Amino acid sequence: MRQLAYTMHFRGQASPSAENEKVLRITASATSSIMETIVSPIGVEMALRPAPGDMAFLESEVHLAGEDAFEGKGGLGFGGEGEHELRLSTVHAGHLGPSAIPGILAGSVNWHIQGGTGRFQSATGLISSVFTLSGSGEFSEYHCGLIFVND
Repeated sequence: MRQLAYTMHFRGQASPSAENEKVLRITASATSSIMETIVSPIGVEMALRPAPGDMAFLESEVHLAGEDAFEGKGGLGFGGEGEHELRLSTVHAGHLGPSAIPGILAGSVNWHIQGGTGRFQSATGLISSVFTLSGSGEFSEYHCGLIFVND
């Protein structure tokens, strides 16, 4: 068993389901990148730079449950061929509520990895996520993941 850690920034769109207004469908992608955290006398900053490599693709469906909670499931694919994908479900209800910026919602959720395809067929692990969602459905999410795979 081997442990993989990653950070990525996904951007995409969230839209309500045609069948149920309490269901959001999210599609997003992320490029390979280098993320740096810089601690200085004024606090903390983050720098994100492109890196050589493929993209990752996120698709999820979340069910709004109450005023500021949701649960969901989804898939996270790595590479353009889609042969290495993780299956995800929420560990507990995620949080979604107003942010300090008018018209922007902010949220957080922990995802449980429940296997997948290709390299991730028997993968387990967790992904922590923080995200924003605009009134027009613009979606921005930062992942920090810990994946356990058999190599």
